[in-house]
Parts: sequence; C-alpha cells; structure tokens
Amino acid sequence: MQSPHQHPDRHRRRPWYLRRVWRTAVALAAATVLSIATASLVSGTASAATNTPGTIVGQQSGRCVDSQGAGTANGTPVQIYDCNGTGAQQWQVRADGSILNPGSGRCVDVTAAGTANGTRVQLYDCNGTAAQRWTVGANGALTNPNSGRCLDANGSANSSYLQIWDCAGTANQSWTVNGSSDTGGGNSFWSQIHAGWNLGNSFDATCGETCWGNPATTKPMIDLIATKFNYIRIPVTWSGHMTSGAPNYTVDPSYFARLKQVVDWAISDNMFVDINIHHDGGGDSWLIPSTGAMSRTEPEFVALWKQIANYFNGEGNHLLFEAMNEPQDANGGNRYGGGTSDNWGPINTLNQDFVNVVRATGGNNSSRWLIVVPYGANAQTGADNLTVPAGANIAVSLHTYNPWAFASTTAPNYLTWDGSMNYLPDGDVNNANRLFTSRGIPVTWTEFGATVKPYNGGDNSAEVAKFETHITTYAKQFGQKTVVWDNGYTGVGDDQFGLLNRTTVQWQRPNIVNALQAAAG
Repeated sequence: MQSPHQHPDRHRRRPWYLRRVWRTAVALAAATVLSIATASLVSGTASAATNTPGTIVGQQSGRCVDSQGAGTANGTPVQIYDCNGTGAQQWQVRADGSILNPGSGRCVDVTAAGTANGTRVQLYDCNGTAAQRWTVGANGALTNPNSGRCLDANGSANSSYLQIWDCAGTANQSWTVNGSSDTGGGNSFWSQIHAGWNLGNSFDATCGETCWGNPATTKPMIDLIATKFNYIRIPVTWSGHMTSGAPNYTVDPSYFARLKQVVDWAISDNMFVDINIHHDGGGDSWLIPSTGAMSRTEPEFVALWKQIANYFNGEGNHLLFEAMNEPQDANGGNRYGGGTSDNWGPINTLNQDFVNVVRATGGNNSSRWLIVVPYGANAQTGADNLTVPAGANIAVSLHTYNPWAFASTTAPNYLTWDGSMNYLPDGDVNNANRLFTSRGIPVTWTEFGATVKPYNGGDNSAEVAKFETHITTYAKQFGQKTVVWDNGYTGVGDDQFGLLNRTTVQWQRPNIVNALQAAAG
C-alpha cells in the first residue's frame, strides 16, 4: 500500500523530462484552435448544428475539407487538403442541416442532387434543397438523408475529391466537425470549459476515500471549487470496491452511489465532471498494457467500463469518461519514456475497447465525450504512438510535470520560474498540437502542477502560480484545456500539491487559484 502522505504517481516520478531530446516547436501560424464536434451532437438530427465556423477534418487523412483552389464559384469541387487555417477550410453546420462556407457564401452540395455512389460534392448557392442537407452521426459520419449515403473521401492524399458513397463506417467516411469560438477555446462544448481541478487522493485512494489523509468529500467543498473551476476531474480506483472477480468483476453498488452523489453535486453547480479508472493501472495493479498481460487486463477493463457506462448513462453531457490514468507496465516500466512496442498495441486496443463498450450502451453514451490516453499519459513518445479511435466526441488526456526539477523537490530543486525553462512544458504542448489539436482532436491536460517548496523563509507559491499560469496560457492558444493536480496536501515541501484545505473548506493557495482562473478565462 502506498504511503498515505504521498500520491502514488507523484512520489514515483523521475526527471525523465530532463533526459529527453525535445522536438523543436511546431509552427504556430498554421495552427487553428480545433476540437471535435460538440457533445450536443445527436445522430440524425439538426441538433448536430454548430453555430460558429470551424474545420471539418478527415479522421483517416488528418486533412481538412477544402474548397479547391480557394474557389468561391458555383461548381467548385470540395476536396481534402492539408489544414492551413484559410477561409477555404472554414465551414458552419447550420440548424437546417446545411454546411456553409462563409468565405464564399455557398453550401456543400451533392452535384445535381444525385443519389448514386460516386456523385461528387461541390460548392453551390445555398438553396435549402435535400442535396444540401447533412446529419452528423456520433460515429463521425456525415450523411446526406436524400441519398442515404455518406460523405466519402476518394483517397487520403491532398486534393482527393469528396463524393457520396454507401455508408460503411470506414475511416474515410469519419469526420471531426469543429466550430471555433470567439475566445479561441474550441467548439461550443469545449469553449464552455475553463479552469480545471483534480479531486486527488480521495476516490483514487486504494484503501478508501479517506485513508490517504483527506476528509470525505462534501457538498460545501464542491460548491467552493465551483466558484473558481468549472471542470472537475474525479480520479477513481475501483479494484478495492468489487464484490466479485472474474468474469463479472462486479462493482459494489454503494460505491457507485457514493461516487454519483459527488458527481451530481458538481453537475448541480454547472461543472463538467471527468471520471476515470485511476490506480487500477500501474505498479503491480491489474491494468497492465502489455502483450503478455492482456488476457487478464482486457476482460476486466471491458467489464468495468460496461458497468460504469450503464450506471451513469442517465447523466447528461456534463459528465465525461476518461479511459485510464497513466497506464503502465508492472512496477511502472518505462512509464516516463513513453513505453515500447510491447505497450503501444495493447494501449490502442484498450482505448478502442473503451470507446466500443461505452458507445454500445446507447442513450446519452452515444454522444458523451470520451477521453483516451497514451501509455503513461506521456506527451512525447507515448502520444506519438497513440491511435485515437475514429468517431465523434473523442479527446485525448495527457500529463505534464515538466520540468520535474521544478515541479518536485528533487535536485537541483529549482525554486523560481523566470521563463528560461518555458520551452520544456511548451515542448509537450507543441507535440500535442502537432499530433492532435491541429487535426481537430481536443486535448485536456488532466494533470499538471508543482509542489510548493520552502523559499526565503516562506514558500514559493508565487513561483508555482507563474509556472502553472504559463502552461495554462500557452495551452489555451491551441484550445487545449488544463486540469491542475490537487492531492489535498497543503504544507510546504515534497508532494504538497494542495490548493484547497479540505478540512476547513478554504483555499490554502488563493494566489495560485486566482491566477489559474484568470489565465483559463
């Protein structure tokens, strides 16, 4: 059992960031703030409409729907092309089901109102006819009801034309529909999310909610958190609350009920809530993403997510599911290096299982936002080898405590943040943009932060505030969201990530909290 005074993830961390050769920053000029279609998308209805323009990205190619040659005339072919942020790649899904290109004032149109396979798609004067009506499915399909066929890319290379074809659920028919916001915060779902906070070392404690030293979560706590943060991540460890093992791996109903109580408190405060599988993975726990362990890991993972999805299906779109925390080999093998080829295949399989299981439960889970995770939640090699499942409303979870020499108390024990090391967390954000947000896949940094250390007879909380607001601000320009780690430990020294004093229900570090709220907007 882990020490009750340390978060299991935090005290095992090593300064792998300092050993990494960092990639050069991705050019920012070509990056538009992107994210997947809104959680309000409902398959087959006009409620799938977004009210602001954004890109439509092919999930097979990673390229954007584009007006050929930036043309604006009737009959201009619609194709896919490298995403470049130009007006030729801006689209607005409207309430009547039409897709408008604001730059030309024309709509995506099936040529001559055709219904046959292979009929090409063009720009044409918006006229409200059936040839210009589209529905957005939870699987990412854009369907033309008049023909019963789907928008289809005839290839994945630049200039591949778009056509309609029998709906097959294939990657070349799966699209990420984005709508930008005035603040650059992503589409109408993600633009609602601002500052995020972790209820760490409570439901994720492996021996019970209070056994790592935190009091039981109360509604006054949640109410106070909601005054500064509108996204709360509730890490959850399930293995100690199962009443049966294989093959059902049944979760204790009383544990579900207690978790739901806290989830509902947060949602009643208009917060967005993220629940996950946390310390069931890592160390010598059962969720081991390696080829040799999958015969045990996969059935338990599937059984657990099926129960979670069914139990919470009645919750609206303010509840998000996150597949795993920092999945890793037994004893944490190569977690901070991003894993090996023995891990990447199993991780991708588990993430796909997660999406399949949740979507199969139907109801609100058909369009609920799902968050997938690379090996170790690693923002470099782990992220490089993550395959994001196809379909709408899927985001990526990553972690950064970079540089660990500032975020922890380990040598050289940096105490101040003067900007000279900005390039280290920026490297993580840039890589996430290159891989995901530039392709329309939202990123949420579900953990980041730094412990508060002794400094000049007091503490360095002001320096921590600068560090954390830099990450928040830098990530924000790409539409990436940040969720600060809070383990409830509010002293000074090792593993003191606490911002909220959960006993007195007062902010222990109001300077950090206020700075994060301002930076997130």
